[in-house]
Amino acid sequence: MHVVALLAAVLFFIACIEASTRFSFARLSRVESRIKTEHAAVLKLSRTPSLKSVLLVGDSLLLEDVNMNLLARTLPSSLHLQRFPIEQTSYLDWLYGLRRIFSEGVRPSTVILCLNPNSFIASGILGDYSAYYLFQASEIPAVAKRARYELTPESSLFFAHYSLFYAGRAALRNFMLNRVYPAYGVLLHNLLTRPAPPVSRDEVLRICEARFQELQRLCASQSAHFIYLMPPGFGIREDAIVEAASRAQTSLLVPVHTNAWPLDKFRDGFHLNEAGAREFTQIFSPTLAALLRSFEETGHEIGAARP
Repeated sequence: MHVVALLAAVLFFIACIEASTRFSFARLSRVESRIKTEHAAVLKLSRTPSLKSVLLVGDSLLLEDVNMNLLARTLPSSLHLQRFPIEQTSYLDWLYGLRRIFSEGVRPSTVILCLNPNSFIASGILGDYSAYYLFQASEIPAVAKRARYELTPESSLFFAHYSLFYAGRAALRNFMLNRVYPAYGVLLHNLLTRPAPPVSRDEVLRICEARFQELQRLCASQSAHFIYLMPPGFGIREDAIVEAASRAQTSLLVPVHTNAWPLDKFRDGFHLNEAGAREFTQIFSPTLAALLRSFEETGHEIGAARP
């Protein structure tokens, strides 16, 4: 009897922690508030099947490099734009994230992925936070296998899928540390934005071609067009990415060549500053508008596009 009471007390305590996290996390964290709000907006796309909708997903480069207000003014007013970036995500996060989004009945007419090229060729995942927002429970074993997770971190993904407290515990810890010790946030940012180790051209070509094909098939299976928007940056083998997109017949936008822009257009050497984001958006938005029109006119996916 005492054991049952103890278990009931523990379960009640866990339920209280989870409930308080779901209630307060978005109120404390601007990042969580944005992600929660935009995720809810994405799910509403399923309720407007007759509306031409464009879903933009990606990492912090989508968040900071693309001026959504300017983009909305440039594209036709008949289009509904919905952004959903999650910081520090990689290719596998969004491959399985799109699979979950589609499984929940979301039917955008076009999907645009704006992701750091180094993250596009990476084999890792964000982890527990993605398990909550992006992964289906049934696909966690497949995600863990591709990310080369062992059983312990794989089981963590299952817990995180159902618990925001468990999924967001690292973000909560970082939030508190940033408030108490701001230098920690600076150090963490520097670690996350440091240059990736170089990858050979052949390896970039091989990985990107396979991944473009995978995303292309996924979106086509849901009658959605797919576009990869390459953000400005440094170091990556742009020529290999362009060739991979051409081979995979994937629509690719490269508004600014790699290594072309000076550091004064970047806030931190990685994300664009406000003026840089406006200029970047002004450069690619007319080409994107033309590409979207061509989708509507031809009714099928077209090959790689480049301004």
